[in-house]
Parts: sequence; C-alpha cells; structure tokens
Amino acid sequence: MTEEEIVELIKHQENAGMEALAEKYEKLLVYIIGGILGKRSSDIEECVNDTYVKLWKNIHRYDFERASLTAWLKVIARNTALNRLRDVKRHEELRHGEEISEMAEVLADEEYGVEQEIERREKVRHLNEVIRSLPEKERELVMRKYFYLQSSKAIAQAMGMTVNAVDTKLSRLRVKVRETFMEGGIDIR
Repeated sequence: MTEEEIVELIKHQENAGMEALAEKYEKLLVYIIGGILGKRSSDIEECVNDTYVKLWKNIHRYDFERASLTAWLKVIARNTALNRLRDVKRHEELRHGEEISEMAEVLADEEYGVEQEIERREKVRHLNEVIRSLPEKERELVMRKYFYLQSSKAIAQAMGMTVNAVDTKLSRLRVKVRETFMEGGIDIR
C-alpha cells in the first residue's frame, strides 16, 4: 500500500490505514525509539503506540508537499521518544531527591520569551539549510548522531566505517557546520 493510500485511509478514520502503517513502519519506529530509549522495552512499545496515536490525531495537518510520510513519522517517533526519556529521567531525579533542580529548569523554560523563540526558530531554519547543503554521506553521519542519537559504534556498523573514523569525521563536521553556520551571521553557542 502506498503512503498516499495509507494517509487517505487514516484521514477517513479507517482502521485498515493504521494496520497498514504499523505493518510498513513498526520496525523503523522501534529502531528509532530504541536508539533513544535503550533497553527499556515497555517504554519502547508505549512510545511506538503513542507515535501512532499522535499521527492518528494529527493526520489532518500532514502535507505531502512538505515531507514524506516516512519523514513525518520519524520526527514524531523521535520527539515522542525524547519526551519519554525526559520523563523517565525526571522521574529518576525526583526519586533521588532532586526536586529543586527540576523546578528551576521548569521556571527557566517558562521565562523563555517570544523574542528568544523567534531567534531559536531562525537558528533552527538556518542550521537545517547548512545540514542540507552537506554531501549525502556527511549529512547521514550528522543525522544519525544528532537527530537519531545513535552511538558512534552503531553508526560505524551501519555505514561500514570504524568507530575512530566516525568520531574523527563527526569532529571535523562539527567544525565545518559551525563555521558555515556562523558565516550566516548567527552564533550557535
């Protein structure tokens, strides 16, 4: 079944669309979410289900012209896993008596103003342009490391490189991306 057919079924609230989606993308979602959450199998399963629910509830916002269904699903899965990881870490911190530091983080987040948000979005847009301009292999390294949060070992295995080569290349790429980014007049620090 094509992505377009799956989306149409889901838009018409047909369960067959979700079944086709799960059949086609479940392994990819488990891979992405598992890379972020590690060995927490119950959290991984819950995140996969949360990803499906978010897609179901927001399918009306999906636009084929902006991104493929696969790309949109990857972003939802990644963000869901990162949110779950934050929740797990927050829960662990609370258990260890670090409520004050958590409250300080929340207060700092709430004071993040409109100007800072606009500036942050501009930086993100520019950074995306810089990353898109990289050659395909370099872009894949950056995406695997900083978007999917894969370890250097996992990247090395997937891309047929040594761990040392991955780390060296990523170090050089960080410098290259920072320099290119700052040429645009924006400091990413």
